[in-house]
Amino acid sequence: MIALVESIHRAFPNKPLVISEYGYCACTADRPEGDGRRVSVLLSQDEVFRNHDYVAGLIFFCYNDYRTHVGDKGAGALKQRVHGVVDLFGDRKPSYSDLQMESSPIELLEADGRAAELKVRLKTRATIPAYPLRGYKLRAIVYGDGNIPLEQVEAALPVLKPGDLHTATLKCTEPRASRIEVQVVRPTGLTAHWTTWRL
Repeated sequence: MIALVESIHRAFPNKPLVISEYGYCACTADRPEGDGRRVSVLLSQDEVFRNHDYVAGLIFFCYNDYRTHVGDKGAGALKQRVHGVVDLFGDRKPSYSDLQMESSPIELLEADGRAAELKVRLKTRATIPAYPLRGYKLRAIVYGDGNIPLEQVEAALPVLKPGDLHTATLKCTEPRASRIEVQVVRPTGLTAHWTTWRL
């Protein structure tokens, strides 16, 4: 993988590279490893790409399993390729969370302290995917016994550039907290990154 990326760069030294359709397909009989192998390939390939600053973008293949007449699994109308982090019906495989974290502009998210004064530390990626964060926010969801959410606290994040380190304090008032999930939330409302702090 490294040799291939570097050879393309040597051939086009003044051009940024966008890597498309990388990942792993566990869709043939000689690849029985399944979803776990998909994760290890994703992580190892991303590590290579992030160590080359001329790699400007990544397009993972693929989000979902799909039906196709050349499928390797299933029969009839359910003949399919199983490349995805979700199945034919949109149900998430374990690799979904790994792709979500790898696609996040957040490199590090840590929480420490107590519910009334939860210290949060985050660092944005300086490598792919790296871009300014605008309109993002921190969210803390406090859970009690029985995994029941009891309180939600939010705080706006300032504009953060690639490689920035930011600290914040979230103040929760719920005294019966057993754990707190801290999320970095995109302007769309979707979660970009998360961590769990157990009290």
